[in-house]
Amino acid sequence: MPFDLNVILRVIMSPNSAFVQIRDNEEKYLPQSIGILIVSSILSAFVILPFVMIPISDAYFEEVDDASLPTEGADMALTAGVGFLKGMVSFVALYFIGKKLGGNTNWKKVFSVFFHTYVPVIPMMIIISVLVFLMWGSLAEINPSYLMSIDADEEQVLSAIGPMLVYALLIAVFAIAFMVWIVVISVKAIKIVNGFETGKAFGLLILVMIIASAVSVVFNV
Repeated sequence: MPFDLNVILRVIMSPNSAFVQIRDNEEKYLPQSIGILIVSSILSAFVILPFVMIPISDAYFEEVDDASLPTEGADMALTAGVGFLKGMVSFVALYFIGKKLGGNTNWKKVFSVFFHTYVPVIPMMIIISVLVFLMWGSLAEINPSYLMSIDADEEQVLSAIGPMLVYALLIAVFAIAFMVWIVVISVKAIKIVNGFETGKAFGLLILVMIIASAVSVVFNV
């Protein structure tokens, strides 16, 4: 089934009505929800692509024992796989805990609605990946010997690393903004599919996020 772009855009612009439509037509939107999870999981791996494509010289860390670069052990397939696994763990936790709390017992409805909350993850990963690529590329252009030179004053060093710091700040700002957006949309989705109040839906979401984060810890991603 092709993606219903109208519903996907409404998840962004008018999430309440979109989630109601998805909940009431779960058979139609179930395949699309799986596709959204897969696409968002693949795009999440692109965040580490700059570290793979632009290796940074070990000279930056030669004075530090046991230093490791982001390129070490970087595996895009593993990152994408862990992203998908976290989505599945989140769904299972959301469904069973929500059901225990008096929520929806139809797993297809919960599945379809919840995975549509991954729609904002798609633009998030695209924007963050571009900024990470620009930040890492600007760092790669800096000669490490220059930064370590005793002749370089503070103003010169700040001038050299300035672009990298700007990109790092933008990454932080966009990441926080997107996370707030995703939390708000996720709370709306849980409320609509389970019939919960805002506080109950938010509490369930936080619990699910904690459980899903254990997957990253296990795989060290």
